[in-house]
Amino acid sequence: MGRCLWMALALTWSGCAGTPPDPVASVAVELERDEVVLGGVLRMGYRFGMAEGQSPLTKNHRVFVHFVDADGDVMWTDDHDPPEPTSTWRQGQLISYERTVFLPPYPYIGTATIRVGLYPPNGAERLPLIGEDDGARSYKVGTLELLPQSEDVFLRFVNGWHEPEVMPGNPGVRWRWTQAEAMVAFRNPHRDVRLHLRVEGRPDLVGGPQGVVLKIADREVAEFSLETSEVELKQISITQAQLGDEDMIELLIVVDGSFVPAEGAVGGTTDTRELGIRVFNMIIDANR
Repeated sequence: MGRCLWMALALTWSGCAGTPPDPVASVAVELERDEVVLGGVLRMGYRFGMAEGQSPLTKNHRVFVHFVDADGDVMWTDDHDPPEPTSTWRQGQLISYERTVFLPPYPYIGTATIRVGLYPPNGAERLPLIGEDDGARSYKVGTLELLPQSEDVFLRFVNGWHEPEVMPGNPGVRWRWTQAEAMVAFRNPHRDVRLHLRVEGRPDLVGGPQGVVLKIADREVAEFSLETSEVELKQISITQAQLGDEDMIELLIVVDGSFVPAEGAVGGTTDTRELGIRVFNMIIDANR
């Protein structure tokens, strides 16, 4: 793992006017690496520690994570709820979790600043924290070097895919449905890689869990099962031997269980497409 970026956070509530609030928790953010290719993936480890003798927060807060360019503009975010609500945090407790961030192909090369903060879901004022504040209670916790896309492995959607779709009102959420079989192609990096696949199954519409098998040249390289309709992140290691010696790799996704919405799977629709699984992100990381 890469360097640790430490910053003490003050989780505060109303107190005496003019009296700086005492910090009640600390947080460590550990980056998997210090350099990432645009369009690539990054694992970030969070560790919050409630201070001894502190009372818990009475409200749940979200963590905002902003990736900021050299001009101070926010390029993208990874706002999220911690797995354990902040209202349940108790003194002396350590809360640790990891998140995988899929970096968009943003038109920017260079150093990005990572800023964090805490805010309530109702959009009220952010909590004051200890650290390098930009004046808006947004605190610098580290930097990340963004590299050109040409240094990573690109995927080409060959066949078995439906057109990309976007969530109404939130263009940052995109996906593509597979059919029962779908293929992607990419140039062989001739080294071990990791496949990051963020997917959603619909076992509720096909009568049971959906089995997914990944094949290269008829060789099975991985399999997994989608047993709920929740979005899941699959991180699959593929060895150089499994990739083979061909210059171009064709990776076949085989889904055991597809459905047609208009044929009774989903009421009130005329959608006649054969749908397998919904893919939100798919990245081959050759810089593991």
